[in-house]
Amino acid sequence: MKRLLKGHWPLALALIPYALLARSLSFIQDDAYISYRYVANYLNGHGLVYNIGEHVEGFTNFGWTVYMLLAGVLGIDFILVSRITGFLLGGGVIVVTYLIATMLFGRRDYWFAVAATLLVGVNQSLAYWSPAGLETAAFAFLAMLSLYLYLKRNWLLVFVLLLAVWMRPEGAVVTGLLIILEAVEEKRVPRFTLSCAALALVLSTPFVIFKLVYYGSILPNPFYAKTSFNLDQLYSGLEYAGRFFSHYGFYGVGYVLPLIFWKRLPNLARTIWLYTVLYTLYIVLIGGDVLKIHRFFLPLFGPASILMLLSVWVLIKEMVQANRRLILFLVGLGMLGLTYQLPKSFVNHYNLMERAFTEKMTFKAREMKKADERPFSVALATIGIFGYELLGHEIIDLVGLTDSTIARYSEEPIPGMETTWKEQKHNSRYLLQKAPDYIVFSTGIKPSAPAERALLLYRQFMDCYRTVGWFYRSRYSGGKGVICNAFKKIRPVDGEIVPVYPVQYVEYYKQALDAFGRQDHVTAIAYYDSAMAVSPKPYFIYLEYQRAFSMLMLKQFEVAVPMMSSILARDSTIFEAHADLYRIASYSRNMETAEIHKRWLIKLVPWYWPRVEESTRRMINAARKQ
Repeated sequence: MKRLLKGHWPLALALIPYALLARSLSFIQDDAYISYRYVANYLNGHGLVYNIGEHVEGFTNFGWTVYMLLAGVLGIDFILVSRITGFLLGGGVIVVTYLIATMLFGRRDYWFAVAATLLVGVNQSLAYWSPAGLETAAFAFLAMLSLYLYLKRNWLLVFVLLLAVWMRPEGAVVTGLLIILEAVEEKRVPRFTLSCAALALVLSTPFVIFKLVYYGSILPNPFYAKTSFNLDQLYSGLEYAGRFFSHYGFYGVGYVLPLIFWKRLPNLARTIWLYTVLYTLYIVLIGGDVLKIHRFFLPLFGPASILMLLSVWVLIKEMVQANRRLILFLVGLGMLGLTYQLPKSFVNHYNLMERAFTEKMTFKAREMKKADERPFSVALATIGIFGYELLGHEIIDLVGLTDSTIARYSEEPIPGMETTWKEQKHNSRYLLQKAPDYIVFSTGIKPSAPAERALLLYRQFMDCYRTVGWFYRSRYSGGKGVICNAFKKIRPVDGEIVPVYPVQYVEYYKQALDAFGRQDHVTAIAYYDSAMAVSPKPYFIYLEYQRAFSMLMLKQFEVAVPMMSSILARDSTIFEAHADLYRIASYSRNMETAEIHKRWLIKLVPWYWPRVEESTRRMINAARKQ
């Protein structure tokens, strides 16, 4: 052991910064809670399902979910197990990078291998994903280990490929790439990799049979929900890869330089280059990932770093040893600094956003459960921690990850509807027929996902759902509070479910809410007016309310107050208008009117009333001091 530690002590130089970064970025990704809910339902006796009674494989990490399930059966905290295991296997990615790099560079150029390993150690995306609860680091480790065992022609590759496919369907992609590598390298039938793949396939037979019997499909449901082959997907993949190259790939230098010196490269280097390029092409073709921070590139962090140091090695290998080491030290130091600095703000931004998002969704789910003791159902596009907090409640995934009807029988894309969402599957008719008790938009009242925007085309959504809200103050927002909204069904959904409102009205409404979020109320009102100009009557009640509220923010009280009163005369369930008019009436000492709005607030949102009363009192006291 002492000899092993003595020979490989530079590994600590990479593992220490990795551990420190993982600690500082530590969080649980919202999507991890999808698998957690499956595990919790199994442990509660309901089977490996997301919604009780619905056999849909809504996860893409079967082996990871079963691993957590086994931990739960043993009475161990499976969430903690997922995080610790992810952290350890993220470290494993660094170790396997070191093993492959030392194979390539050998003893003479050992420090090139160390430098490549260090680049992975300071990679913030690896530290970001490893303890986040997902299978990301586990799959990256298995993919890297598969490449290493292939290079060693070790028959343990059979079992690692088996585990990789269990961990994620992309394990089959890794298998296919290794078969291609051997065919190119040996220029004959790839006997070793084909034999390994065949044995892994035989061993996976029980796994395949279980999925067919229990879920009715070999492919997981998210495959149908996410898969679409078009130019938009290709552009998305190119953008995703471009961001990786700008943060960690030194703008593709490591991919290009080996081509220039191709004849001078050892065979092992060519193999690593081909594997990396083919895997990158796969990521581009599937459109990248909806989750940021380079998740799909984790299996390539090691190979890409090795290629970068290989490029340096090719350029200076003819120099004397002392000069080579000096250049390696200077260039390597610059690479390490850039690898850490270039993605830093990007990673920290999304880390903060994810922490804030999971905190907010946890709050909303818990408050909803406090306010409504029924076994209510909820539809939303971000089902992770929200669904986990509402175990036992039916959760409908608007984008179809855990709903086979939406995933496999999606409505056609709506012409004219622009979106940045990768998940574009939706089925509004099906959703409104199910008539969930609540519908939650990912960004409050603003429709963002295509599945959310499509709902605004239907009369049934506009007529039958009204917002309820809870006051929420986030530790990530500098102490400012916001209203967490959800749309609640207030009357039965009836009539023929067909879209009757134009797409352009939805787009204008969304742009108005974007301007409202920037506190640009003049622009917001212009977009509200544009939305009303293209929309048939009756207008969406919240379109009218938001327009009136922007006028209120511009101090156009003589217009805004009658508008809000008119809205409430037609629909008294708009609690936001009651809160606004209560504050105005209290400030004007019109206590009779204030009392009317107070009663409505207590009836509609009793949990929110104390906050309205408190904020009104503060507003009045501040005005008196002036």
